[in-house]
Amino acid sequence: MSECKTETCVACNVKNCMYHNSNDTCNAGRIQVGNFSASTHEETCCDTFKAKQ
Repeated sequence: MSECKTETCVACNVKNCMYHNSNDTCNAGRIQVGNFSASTHEETCCDTFKAKQ
């Protein structure tokens, strides 16, 4: 996992997302985590994900 250097850093290892940086962080302005009925981390997902074109 990468080391975050700022207070607002979000680590990300999804390399095919358009918001993925080469330092394994997310550069989206806002992160939306989905599945409002989740009870474990496996049931959540990043709704901000957009595949690289």
